[in-house]
Amino acid sequence: MSVLRPDQFLGEALTEHIELEDTLSPYVDIKSDELNLESFEAVVRRAQHLFDALFEEGDPIRIVWHVYGQPVKPTRLFRYIRDKSVRFKTTATSCMFDDEPLWMFTVPVADKSAIRVRPLLEAICYQDFYTKSKPRLNGEFTTYPFVQFIHEREGHVLFVYDDRGAYIRGTSPAHLQSLKQKISPSRMPNRT
Repeated sequence: MSVLRPDQFLGEALTEHIELEDTLSPYVDIKSDELNLESFEAVVRRAQHLFDALFEEGDPIRIVWHVYGQPVKPTRLFRYIRDKSVRFKTTATSCMFDDEPLWMFTVPVADKSAIRVRPLLEAICYQDFYTKSKPRLNGEFTTYPFVQFIHEREGHVLFVYDDRGAYIRGTSPAHLQSLKQKISPSRMPNRT
């Protein structure tokens, strides 16, 4: 399966968008900068549910992250991977996209038990809220990486882009349908 850039998921035939939270606001009220912790907990819980539905124990996973621009320093992604030796298995490629470098880093992980999933999903979901966002995947003035999880055997992808939502991508229409059946029906959009 080819890896998509983060901007290629929207409208791609084999992808489905999933909203992580559509009833709670990230802020306590419109006039406040106070964050609604209940909203963040709901978002992370739903992201965890998606991850657990799509990746079982023993499933090999390839983690791919994209960084637009020139990365100032490595992302903090490796602090969420228990097996530190995977640093030496990471591949990095770059290309130009809209007159800007786009870096893609790929790291193979033996299975989901090698990933500190909950803190990693928190870091992804909290990226737009720097005051709230501990843990983090970047420093205050560095580009935020876009993280995708790819099932090595079956080829499906989970791309949680922030607190607003995620994409799942299958390898065929039938595969995408089987992935959607694994996920709670309340999280899937009604497209009939």
